[in-house]
This record gives sequence, structure tokens and C-alpha cells, in this order.
Amino acid sequence: MLTAFAAYLALHFLAYVVLLREWPLFRSERAIFLYHFVPGAAAGLAGLTYAACAMPATIRFAELVLALSAHGIYSISFLELWSLAQGGYSLSILRSIASGDANGADARFAHLERIGETKQRERIFGLVRLGLIAERDGTIALTPRGGLVALLSDSLLKWVDPDGGSETA
Repeated sequence: MLTAFAAYLALHFLAYVVLLREWPLFRSERAIFLYHFVPGAAAGLAGLTYAACAMPATIRFAELVLALSAHGIYSISFLELWSLAQGGYSLSILRSIASGDANGADARFAHLERIGETKQRERIFGLVRLGLIAERDGTIALTPRGGLVALLSDSLLKWVDPDGGSETA
């Protein structure tokens, strides 16, 4: 099972690098996320079925956990690198500052401000579409679903780091 899963990860990566990265669809964060989530979930279900039917099941289940952990690490790393490659906005800010310093002039941020506003609108639209927030009278508020996600995220953070990052001397 592990060999097959390693081959799957290699093919998944090669398919993106060789073919899919040029497709306009794969330039959106949502499409990249789904490109990783859907096959990962399908592989998890298939692996769980296989582990349940194979003998000894405990060994197969351990292999499944290892394979899905590898998929998680691969996907998070891939998504992070993809996001950094799309990080033209942050790089544009740094270029504007450097260009302004080199020319002895103030950096010009008007065009970057418009890009930032567009990015913010897209993020808000995505959260509204997911039902996590709602816009009312010019303000943004959590929906009940958004409140649940926030509560779960906060609980996970407190479970992982009960001290909240405080250093004890």
C-alpha cells in the first residue's frame, strides 16, 4: 500500500507540474485546495476499506495513517509553496519600497492599495459563500456556522498550546 501511495503522490505532483499548472482553473486557491482534498479523501476512504478487509487489519491501518499523514504533509507543503509563488502582492510592496528608496522618492502605493482591496473583497466573498460570515449594514459578522468554526479553531489552538504561547521563566 505504501509503495502505491508514494507512486500516487509522485503522479499527482507531476500531473500538476507538467499539465495542470497552465490551466486557468488551477490558478485559483479553491481549485488547488480541491485538487489535493478530493483525491486525499478518496484515497483515505479506499485505504480504510482496504485496511478493514486485509489481514492483519491493524498493520494496514497503521500504513493508512502513515500514507494519509504523508499526503497531508505533501498537500500543506504544496499549498504553501503555491501560495508563495502567487505572492506577487507582497513582492510588489517590497519592490515599490526599494524603487522609491533607490530613486530618493516616496514609494507609490496607490495601485497596491487597489490590489489589496480586491484581495480583501475576494476573501470576504469566499467566506460569505462558505456561510462563515454575513455582511449586514456595512459590517461583517460571524454566522452560526462561522461561530462554530471559530470555536473549534480556538479549542484546537488551546489544546495544542494551553499556555497561549506565553513563555515561563
